[in-house]
Amino acid sequence: MFDLDALAHHRRAHVLLEAVAGSRAYGTANADSDEDVRGVFAVPAHAYLALAAPPNQVADERNNVVYYSLRRTIELLAAANPNILELVYLPDDCVRVCTPQMHALIAARASFVTRECAASHVGYAFSQIKKARGQNKWINQPQPRQAPAKEAFCHVIPARADGAPMRPRALADLGWNLAEFHAARLEHAREMFRLYHYGDAARGVFRNETLALESIPEADETARYAGLLIFREQAWRQACDDHRNYWTWRAERNEARWRQQECGEIDYDAKNLMHTVRLLLSGRSILERGEPIVRFAGDALETLLDIRAGRYAYKDVMELAQGIAADCETLKATADLPERCDVARADRLLLDLTNAWETRCA
Repeated sequence: MFDLDALAHHRRAHVLLEAVAGSRAYGTANADSDEDVRGVFAVPAHAYLALAAPPNQVADERNNVVYYSLRRTIELLAAANPNILELVYLPDDCVRVCTPQMHALIAARASFVTRECAASHVGYAFSQIKKARGQNKWINQPQPRQAPAKEAFCHVIPARADGAPMRPRALADLGWNLAEFHAARLEHAREMFRLYHYGDAARGVFRNETLALESIPEADETARYAGLLIFREQAWRQACDDHRNYWTWRAERNEARWRQQECGEIDYDAKNLMHTVRLLLSGRSILERGEPIVRFAGDALETLLDIRAGRYAYKDVMELAQGIAADCETLKATADLPERCDVARADRLLLDLTNAWETRCA
């Protein structure tokens, strides 16, 4: 039953929590926001004794809908995962399904709030900062529709009879068609090959997406030798990966998110930086009040919305983020929180909740 369709079919029995998360939970949603659904499902304890263990989570292709197993949920809570901690602090108006077992987990949520949680919020936030600057985003590195051609990564050192210096030239500059050539291995050299011209009789250098190497007859070694081919294969493969990743991103991205960058209005990923500050504010709340912030309001919400709208310069957002991080460092000294989660207590909770769910379903 462990895929999304099967879980939906058995929803009444297995789903412990179903809720709207993401921007709609944070209070930052706008007309272009996706709806993110998060949930928790239970499986019988004996399922973990099978050779094919049940999955940790089931999700749709874009991860807009994700359900975590109860075991994985408690495991991630114990590991101070910010995304999972917010599931047990969601506002009531976000919750669609919440069983007695999930209510029991929510009642125990304070036991998962630790100094480690605050540290993980800050750590997650600054990992987002590294991704936020526009120059490193695909938005400023557009890819053509056509995949990279191997020939674009080829240079040739033509054979010269006059003894002039032999310098690599781009294949395109020479105007040579590699379909008219054969290639042979050049001993003791990587990505470099001997090149022989056979004209219409050639089978080509590239065949079935690979560079084909030939054994050249001795009589052709001099008569048909044209020069040395340099094929930067690893660079071509990396370019193909970049091209594929770019167009996957283009197909799946939320177009509204990228309009400001495409128009040159801002030079950073505004949504990433908004979430950076959101995580930092929530981390500070853990140290100040003993719980994270999920639903934002007032000045904090206005700040987040202004960041997403591009009303801050990049350096100003960085100063704000550094200031909140400094607050967190100061608060660590006085926060009345355990260092980390009591794993033995989390284990007992998992067992108790699983037993209670199995009793209910019996």
